[in-house]
Amino acid sequence: MRVCVVVPHFDHVEQFAGLLPNLTKQGLPLVIVDDGSPDEVFAQLERLVQQHAPESMLLRHARNQGKGGAVMTGLKAALAARYSHALQIDADGQHDVGAISRFVETAVEFPDRLICGQPVFDESISGLRYYSRFITLYLSWLQTLSSEIKDALCGLRLYPLTSVVPIIERRRLGKRMAFDPEILVRCCWAGIRLRYMPVKVHYPESGRSHFNYLDDNLKIAWMHIRLVAGMLLRLPMLVTRRLPVGHRGVT
Repeated sequence: MRVCVVVPHFDHVEQFAGLLPNLTKQGLPLVIVDDGSPDEVFAQLERLVQQHAPESMLLRHARNQGKGGAVMTGLKAALAARYSHALQIDADGQHDVGAISRFVETAVEFPDRLICGQPVFDESISGLRYYSRFITLYLSWLQTLSSEIKDALCGLRLYPLTSVVPIIERRRLGKRMAFDPEILVRCCWAGIRLRYMPVKVHYPESGRSHFNYLDDNLKIAWMHIRLVAGMLLRLPMLVTRRLPVGHRGVT
């Protein structure tokens, strides 16, 4: 089992500078994907990585694609480099790095599962951010006809690459903020089991979000429409999964 950490990055050098030293202490190789940051920002990122993690794989998109696009690039690069699993973590430092070892330990025990973060928020989360998450969560239950997805948006996850990357390559997944919930739904459709681990989440006062409320919400809405349509096409299969084994024609 070979595990690396995939970090999508866009114009977050200051936040990433605080995260990177703690990240390197985890002893896992890093695959950092810069999502088309301005040249001066990428130059700062290069210097930061060279100082703290010179063995890292540093990739760069020529133009900004979105967080999902950066994650997908990182996951495919990790598989090509013969890693079996990749842990996704945001570059802005909102996730508890101390949880990484627990994720890896759980993946060793359940190597075929997609290990997901179950966020434990502190007072730094806004009411709007907190309650809006439930809209996507409830829609994901509809799209999978199950409640296996406990949280659809947390960006701390550990992917089994040989089963997840083919989904990315076969489907045109959303490349922006819609990626996080869409990949979970499609993994559920593919029969990949999920396992959730609690993780502390803190939103720093100095943190900057690249979420565009109009554009990204429209893309997320279109993603949900596509997934509901996909659910309807897969309805017989999804309903059959819900039946007891004896009613599936299996002996």
